[in-house]
Formats: sequence, C-alpha cells, structure tokens
Amino acid sequence: MLDLSQLTVVILTYNSGATIRECLDSLVAQQFQDFEVIIVDDDSEDQTLSVVSEFSSRMKLSVIRNGAHNIPRGRNIGIGAAQTDVVAFLDSDDCAAPNWTQAIIDAFSAHPQTALIGGQLQPAYRTAVAHAIAMNDHAIRRLFLGGLLQFCAGNSAVNLQALQEVRYNEEFKFGEDLELATRLTGPDSKRYVSDMIIYQHSRTTLPQYAKQMYRYGYMKMWVSFVARSFRLLDFAPLVLLIAGAIASVVLETWWPVLLNIPFALAEAIFVSVYQRCPARIAVLTFPAWLVKNMAWSVGITFGLAALVINVDARRIVRSEPRQNETARARA
Repeated sequence: MLDLSQLTVVILTYNSGATIRECLDSLVAQQFQDFEVIIVDDDSEDQTLSVVSEFSSRMKLSVIRNGAHNIPRGRNIGIGAAQTDVVAFLDSDDCAAPNWTQAIIDAFSAHPQTALIGGQLQPAYRTAVAHAIAMNDHAIRRLFLGGLLQFCAGNSAVNLQALQEVRYNEEFKFGEDLELATRLTGPDSKRYVSDMIIYQHSRTTLPQYAKQMYRYGYMKMWVSFVARSFRLLDFAPLVLLIAGAIASVVLETWWPVLLNIPFALAEAIFVSVYQRCPARIAVLTFPAWLVKNMAWSVGITFGLAALVINVDARRIVRSEPRQNETARARA
C-alpha cells in the first residue's frame, strides 16, 4: 500500500543563493507539513548552502552533494536518498503555492497506481525582461500545450512504488523530464494535476533566455526522436531562416534573411493583446520572441547535426527499452 503519511521534496541547487530563500519560504508556508526537504547541491560557490542552513530549524532538511553538473543525475540522487514512497521536485528559483504538497498527496491518494504527476505552471518574474519572457512562454503553454505535454520536472512528483527501477536518463543533460515522460506509457502512468501549482520564474536577461532556448531546442530533437513524435510548430522559426536564406540567394538581395523579424513582431503583437500586457512589457515581448526564435532554431540545428554525426547521440536515441516502461518495471 502506498504510504502517503509523508513525502520528500527534492531541490537541485547550483549557485542559487539569490533565489533559494524565497523557494524554501514557500515550503515553510505549506498547508501539509509532513515532508522532508533534500537539497542536492552541485558544488555551489555562492551563499546557497549558507541560506539553506538558516532553514534547518524550520523544516526537516538535509544536503547531499552532486558535483557532476548533471541535472538528471541530481534528480536520481534525490530519489535514491528519499525514505518515502512519494518524491516531489521543485526548482530552486521557483515557489510553490501553499496547497502544493497537499495537492500531491490528494492526487496520489485518488490515483495510487499513477507513477508520475505534473502540475500547473504560473508565470513569475523579477525584472521587466523576465515579465516579457514569462508572458511569451505562458501564452504558448495556454494555446498549444496542455497537461503533461507541458510537463516540467520542476513541478512534478513520482510514486516510487509504481516507478520502481525507472529513473531519469542521465545522458539527457536537458529535456530529461520530457524523455522520462515518453517512457511512461501505461494507462495509469502519468497524470496532470491542476491544483498542483508552481510559480515558475523566467530568465531575467535575454542572454540567459537565449542560452535556455538553445538548450531546449537542442534536446527537443533528441526527445522527439525518442518519442517518435514531432510538432511542425517547433520548426517554424528554422524554416523561416532557411527560406529567407534561399530567397536571398535566388533574388540576389539581402532582406529575405530577415523574415524572422516580422514573424517575431506578429507573435509579440498577438501575445501583448492576448495576455493584456502593460505597454512597457509589450515593447519587450518583441526582442524576447526574436531571441527565442533564433536561439531555438540554432539549438534545433545543432541537435539534428548531433544526431547525424555523433555516434553517442544516435545510440541514445535508438536504444530500445522505451515501450511501456512503467508496466515493465512493475513486472
């Protein structure tokens, strides 16, 4: 029988000193308090662990070293250290709604055979640029993604009785959450819980956002090949870049290479109206879209190139044990 008397919350940290206090404060304020927090630290060089130590008297808390600079490894370390049947994940720069832990317990109480649950991501931000980024990303989630299609490991929980030996694939340095979700294909394997709310903070600068989108685009190709599932929308910015380059050569003029600019502008205008952005934020949605589209396109390009020329990449994507891994683990 699944023991729901308590749970474990795992938080991965790396130089999270500026954000971890707010994250832990949100856990102190939880309605359901029977949980342990495991901090898996990746050799932070700032005040992260000093801030964490301030909470040692306010909650049951322990710190484990990762040191591999590998996110899925950190998640597996947290799972391995947990002494409970249910392990939840929260990112160090995000905050949990007050009923977050209770929503997790209620979800597994109603569906004890479910292996993985994911919840709702609400936009949060600390700067004007982050506000614009959040509005863009939130619009995408509202319009084109739903439920576990937008699954984020930073707002998730696993039932170790159902998951058994299935773990995050440590070869997927990014996109490990989507890769795991693709392997859990049984009828009770995963579930979306709308009451499980995390306030997800967006990147605070455009260079940070570009780096994030490059990584997402790069690993999205690997995950798509693993799941044998592709969305044409993911390739739209890259198609515009290629089409513009070809048109420039054919027409012997330079302006078609800028096709992504009006595309990003149209996206920005739509989001500004759809999200009812204030004027100062609406202006920033355009450069945010432009950065996102360009970085995403570069990431997709390099991801596809890796699948063609990188032997290890092809081996990862072609490995076989991916069909209904939840059922196989139970057997």
